Amino acid sequence: MYQTYFGLHSPPFRLTSHPDFFFLGAGRGDVLNSVLSAIEAGEGLIQVIAEIGAGKTLLCRMLLARLSSRVDAIFLPHQAALEHEFLITIAAQLQIHRNASSCDQVMDQIETELIRRHAAGRRVVLLLDAAHAMPLESFELLRLLSDLAVRSRPLLQMVLFARPEFEQQSVNTAFSSLRQRVSHNLVLPLFTTEDVTEYLACRLSAAGYQGETLFSAAAVQLIAKAAHGLSRQINLIADQALLAACTDHAVRVEAKHVQSVLQDPSASWTCFSPIWRWLAILLIGALSLLFWHFYPNASQINAPLLWPTSAKLASLSENAEIKARVATAPVLLNERVMRSNKKLIAADASSVTILVSKVPQNQLLRLEQLVSDLEVHLGANRVLVYPTLLNGSLAWGVLAGLYPDINKAQAMAQRLEHAHPQRKSKVQTIGVLRGEMLLLRD
Repeated sequence: MYQTYFGLHSPPFRLTSHPDFFFLGAGRGDVLNSVLSAIEAGEGLIQVIAEIGAGKTLLCRMLLARLSSRVDAIFLPHQAALEHEFLITIAAQLQIHRNASSCDQVMDQIETELIRRHAAGRRVVLLLDAAHAMPLESFELLRLLSDLAVRSRPLLQMVLFARPEFEQQSVNTAFSSLRQRVSHNLVLPLFTTEDVTEYLACRLSAAGYQGETLFSAAAVQLIAKAAHGLSRQINLIADQALLAACTDHAVRVEAKHVQSVLQDPSASWTCFSPIWRWLAILLIGALSLLFWHFYPNASQINAPLLWPTSAKLASLSENAEIKARVATAPVLLNERVMRSNKKLIAADASSVTILVSKVPQNQLLRLEQLVSDLEVHLGANRVLVYPTLLNGSLAWGVLAGLYPDINKAQAMAQRLEHAHPQRKSKVQTIGVLRGEMLLLRD
């Protein structure tokens, strides 16, 4: 909505990771160069620590774009780091035709391929995002892989991206032997107020802005204070502040526009004070195992490895309550959620949608009826369903379509409320809603 008004060719504060919008300030450029230098020097294990929402995924994407043409990269998001998938995924990305059925045999095949690439002058680097979410047993595999070497040169270099709690986990014996192999321990700094000023200018310039300073000093101060040094929160607030300034027909973003955004009770950043941030980290960690049951990896192999299942995952899979929940999740709902997941990740933060309701996770009949009612007005495949939280419990968020501007969304919202006066929908941008979406991201 505000792109044309401010002369932008793309959304400056999109949440999806794009190398064109990488900010070299606030220590980001230094960390990137340090990792690249360590890889070039043949260091075996590099660790990058960052708060949730600080930009580690974008840093990882930037690293992939900057690697030498002589380097073969293996990228593993945390969804692919589960114990029973770990070696299979590495073998697949190395294009190994798997003809083995045991862990040791697959490890031998990986070692053979790494030796072949080393002899051909190639380097192989494993980039592991969200390393803190890995099962403990998988770290023993990392240790074994880190031991593979030829004349003291590692056959597989590793870069682990993790949250600060990963440092505390190192006291566990499952981590200690691996941590001894870390050659570089880098930390992604939080943004200062001065960093926020430069960051906003950098993102606006990448989006095509060529005018005078768009955010006033007072507006920057408010954003920096509310964002707690996290780039994701800066993006959310700045995006909505631009929309508020556009609606106000202002020439730049003032403190009043940021204040109006921060006072919105539905804003996602209000729950990201330091205390709530740690609570969110613990909650998301607990939810990750549960959501694995609802969303099995699409690349699962038909003939799985004869792999010893960890006690933690075995006890979880045997839990009768969770089994019952999985059994009641219909296939059509799962397909709709996965389609919605792709659309919501691809959508620009400035896209407008209609939040119709949040349905408790176990009320599937109510959810199906709501989706059916909405499809009467919107047509098939326009109703989006995503996982979220409702009063601390798992729930399904229901969205009535995506719209390029607020006027079209409001018109549809009025139409829906006229048909069902008891339902009170809310028009919001995707940028605001993303803060409470539990989406599967790469």
